[in-house]
Formats: sequence, C-alpha cells, structure tokens
Amino acid sequence: MILKNNTIVSLKSFLGTLQPKKKVKPNENYWQLIGERGTVIDSNENHDGRVLVLFDNDLDEFSLENHNPVKNSLWIRKSDLEFLLKTKHLYSKKQFRKV
Repeated sequence: MILKNNTIVSLKSFLGTLQPKKKVKPNENYWQLIGERGTVIDSNENHDGRVLVLFDNDLDEFSLENHNPVKNSLWIRKSDLEFLLKTKHLYSKKQFRKV
C-alpha cells in the first residue's frame, strides 16, 4: 500500500518489536504508544524509511521525548504502522477498520 499524507495509522510495534530489547529510559519508552492512533503528516520517507506521524494523544501525557517541529509527532518506520481506513457510519459516527 502506498502511504500518503492524511492516512490514519495505528502503531503496531516500535523498532520492529513489541517491547524494548534492553532497558530504556522512561522518556524514551516509545513502546508504550503501541495501539495509539495518529495521522501521517509527512509521507516523504526519510530517517531510515520513516514517515512523520501526528499522534491523536498528547505525547507529554506519556512523558516521552517529543522534540519534532510539530508537537505530538514522531518519525516512525512504515513497517511499525498498521494502516487504517476511515469510514463513516450511516449516522455520521466515524469508525475505523483495519486494511
């Protein structure tokens, strides 16, 4: 699947794993974001095949390092993302389904 800006995604892993392979500082434990949703805001791959994802939740609430120009965004490997399609319910409720 070609990844474009505004694609809704969910983090399925971080650096290819479900948990860190070695001990990490709490402010670098990005694995706690697994399952969180976000939107791709820069689909031009860089940084080792990564795209810029703007997370729906405030990363400060997770006490994570967050120093990208856009608050609550992180460069994430495409292989760590699960693509979600946004669909609308008959009564305008937004629902998501996995691709």
